[in-house]
Amino acid sequence: MAHVLILGQTLSGKSTLAKRLASEYKKAGLGVIVLDPVGDPEWLADFKTADPVEFFRVYNESRQCAVFVDESGEICEDYRHEITKTATRGRHRGHRNHYIAQRGTLILRTIRDQCSTIFLFNSGLEDCKVHAAEWNAPQLRDQGPFLKTGHYLYKQRMGPLQSGQLFDN
Repeated sequence: MAHVLILGQTLSGKSTLAKRLASEYKKAGLGVIVLDPVGDPEWLADFKTADPVEFFRVYNESRQCAVFVDESGEICEDYRHEITKTATRGRHRGHRNHYIAQRGTLILRTIRDQCSTIFLFNSGLEDCKVHAAEWNAPQLRDQGPFLKTGHYLYKQRMGPLQSGQLFDN
């Protein structure tokens, strides 16, 4: 299980992708844990909360789950120590964490470094520059700020850059 970044500006498609992934994990028989400070009812999850303290308790008691942390930048500010542990120790629990944020640079560097996959939706140029450098993919800088709604760039650490889209149009 490897950790994942899902990054992009508001209405770019990141939540739609995350919910689709959660649904696929459920179909495959994996448990799904969600921390969603907004409380979106559309998540298909075994456990969902808006309370970070409750989330960290369940996270640490669980094993082999697909985990989604929405508004990860905000969680990093308020729960720096706890959220860092999810990235550095999560694989030892068999978890695959998905960190979702509007601004990827608000996610702590240690967490970003622990992720082996990035889905980048439309993002600001300054964030795209950072991601291009960290992922050794200049296309993230060159294309990221110009992606249309629902279009994304996808890269695994040791793989080629790919593109995708959520919607037919």
